[in-house]
Amino acid sequence: MKLLHSIPLIVVSIPGGIAAFNTPPTINPPIVKTLSLRASSSDMEEEISIGQYSHSLWSNPNLRSNQVKKSIHDESRQYSIIDSRPRWKSILLSPVKLLGKAAGRAVRAVGAKDETKPGSLILLRCGESEWTKAGRFVGWADPALAREGELQIEHAGRLLLSYGYEPEVIYTSRLKRAVKSSGIISNIISAPYLPLYKTWRLNERNYGALTGLKKVDATEEFGVEVVQAWRNSLKARPPAMKKDDRYYPGNDRRYGDLSEDQIPLTESLMDCMERVIPLWEYGIKKRIKQGDDVLVVAHTNTLRGLMQVIDNIGEEDIKEVSMPSSIPFVYNFDSDMKPLLPAEGKLSQAHTSGVFLEKPGLLKEALKRNEEWDKIVPGSTFGQTIEVRKRVSTLEDSLLKLKEEQVAAAGLAAMIVDPDDDGQLIVTGMAEPKEESVVFEEFYNQTSEAEITLNIQKAGGSGFVKQGESKDPVVVFIRHGRTPHNNLGLFTGWLDAPLAPEGVEDAKNGGRLLKMHGFEFDVVYTSQLGRAIDTARKCIDELDQSWLPMVKSWRLNERMYGALTGKSKQMIAQEYGEDQLKKWRSGIKIRPPPVSSFSLNYPGNDYKRIKYVKDLRISWMETIFRSVEAKKFQVHRKFPKTESTWDCMQRAIPFYTERIVPEAVDNGKRVLISSHENAIRGILMHLCEIPEEAMKQLNLPNGDGKRVLISSHENAIRGILMHLCEIPEEASLMQYLNLSSYQYVC
Repeated sequence: MKLLHSIPLIVVSIPGGIAAFNTPPTINPPIVKTLSLRASSSDMEEEISIGQYSHSLWSNPNLRSNQVKKSIHDESRQYSIIDSRPRWKSILLSPVKLLGKAAGRAVRAVGAKDETKPGSLILLRCGESEWTKAGRFVGWADPALAREGELQIEHAGRLLLSYGYEPEVIYTSRLKRAVKSSGIISNIISAPYLPLYKTWRLNERNYGALTGLKKVDATEEFGVEVVQAWRNSLKARPPAMKKDDRYYPGNDRRYGDLSEDQIPLTESLMDCMERVIPLWEYGIKKRIKQGDDVLVVAHTNTLRGLMQVIDNIGEEDIKEVSMPSSIPFVYNFDSDMKPLLPAEGKLSQAHTSGVFLEKPGLLKEALKRNEEWDKIVPGSTFGQTIEVRKRVSTLEDSLLKLKEEQVAAAGLAAMIVDPDDDGQLIVTGMAEPKEESVVFEEFYNQTSEAEITLNIQKAGGSGFVKQGESKDPVVVFIRHGRTPHNNLGLFTGWLDAPLAPEGVEDAKNGGRLLKMHGFEFDVVYTSQLGRAIDTARKCIDELDQSWLPMVKSWRLNERMYGALTGKSKQMIAQEYGEDQLKKWRSGIKIRPPPVSSFSLNYPGNDYKRIKYVKDLRISWMETIFRSVEAKKFQVHRKFPKTESTWDCMQRAIPFYTERIVPEAVDNGKRVLISSHENAIRGILMHLCEIPEEAMKQLNLPNGDGKRVLISSHENAIRGILMHLCEIPEEASLMQYLNLSSYQYVC
């Protein structure tokens, strides 16, 4: 098997103990079969009064119980997305908070009433899956998103951009078609860092024994009226599936946190409502009331359930409410959280107060016309994904064009070089001086296509332990794929450069390697930067584990390079001199020049992202200046304006020891960490007890996929680290590696 530029993986297996789970069943279109299905007459005939039934449903003590409320809070807080202070600090600062609230009330008492305007609720049906396209009942089955579905969601993202919507949080289901739709949306609106909550409560309705059957076949077997009643009636349930059914959710480890009673064998639309209502009351509604715009990317029936609760739609009327793919449906609310009626001329639908951002059906018709046109004129580009270079500056564009000119000047005019190609920058006219082994920035080693040898080498003893057989928690480190900045030799740091095409393959190859060796995970930790988030997404997509919770923290960000950000080595050497450049690159505690508070590269000016950071101390000087500018009080935190490698370590290591270890590792979780070279290096130095003077020999290159080694013995581990980190045999670093407590798998 050939893999291009595979990402090196470092895995730490820590003794402790963990229960094994079954792998989710592979989703294949089932063979059409005839089942003896019978609808329950009581389900078909039972009616409830129109009007106030949703409110009476909410009065159900089972839904309002503290246990249900706690489950909603636990699901959202178990892997909290927003970094916050440790609890002991919050307790110490509570008197200050009380004084601040009292001062705020006093100010409002003498001034105008400061009332937070509720945010908007944006409902979006996920893109079309392969099964939906084929006309099958999908439910809790997990087929992939179809190509048409991807186009639908990309279109929806562009609609949100055109109307200026900037959601602060996304809720979605645990099904891959919804998770992937959420990822596409967040990338389109340039906000991959948004908190993304994956909850089973937003899963599609479970169609029971109908799951996987074609709707046409079910209609022929049972009649149109029966099937339509199963699909549209409020309380009618299809026949239940059996627990040995291939699609029974209890066999899928993604629902390992649910009790047997919570896993449905079949569901009616009301059953969907019963699991969605607590999420609305205890989660989504509270966020909207605080002023946040909330995006819910889910499925037809769970979205209809939300609409039913919000608009108090009756049983008969709900049959007339639909949720087309790709068209955002937006609710606005008054101060009492009552939905506002749509303005005159806005696109809505009967019995609802929401507004469509586009007339339903336009995109579908456009795609259909393009398909017909493509049969006549092959190669039409409408509906195809067009690669767009995101955040490409004038400097990057100039360097890419310079590369093309240099290739031509070197006598390689026969080679066609596209200006959008993110290859290695070629510098001519000067000899690159031989440097010591120091690479403390995100530059990548380029390697040619290599054959991966998948023979597992034993090293001294009983050999390796297969992941499927291990009962220990495991921690896997994966460095993000290449970006255009990396390939051009530019210092990236906290700049949010996207993955280059080869970087996307890096991430996928990392997932494929893990899949080859049977790795499964329970939680993913990553930085707030898009390149690390996308690497994690593509990696777990290859593992078919897209439902995993993903925690995004600034503490796993790359080192902040200050005024060097976005510049090349040649530019920095010209401005500051070669000697100073070497000091910044090799000095562990030497900081580059800082950026100013007004620089676009200062993280504190990224107003969308900074609201998710709560564990940095307040910068009173910045707070005063920004409050004066905004003419209202604005708290501003002390974001880094420059960092040394040591500074980067001082935030990454505590995040691992004080957050990841107690939250995941100590609870027997299997952890994937997608991050950056300096953050990973710092954690490895902590785990391996590597002293400062040996750090410069620890390099984490990217793009070497020549061999895979797995072992649990100290000498073999040293050999693996020497291979991955390019440590020479004579290096003094090896004497410092203390690995007695860990198992490393590469």
